[in-house]
Amino acid sequence: MIKPVTLAALGLGLGACVPTTHPTHLIAPSSLTADIRDPGYSTVTAGIRNYDVVEPLDWLEMNRRVAPGANPERGDSDDAARRGR
Repeated sequence: MIKPVTLAALGLGLGACVPTTHPTHLIAPSSLTADIRDPGYSTVTAGIRNYDVVEPLDWLEMNRRVAPGANPERGDSDDAARRGR
């Protein structure tokens, strides 16, 4: 077990290694000529969408809307090819 005298001597020895002056980049004042962006105001609810309950839709039509490369207004989905158009 470490004796308290040895522990105190170790602490004082390590404390002697600490620099006495602070680094200048930590205590220097910030530049007064630096450009500062105005923080502006934004509400807490900015960008929130309203997700209300909607009526159920046809799942085939929903799949056509989210399919990559399909344009539901033109009718160029895979379903049209299966129907023989």
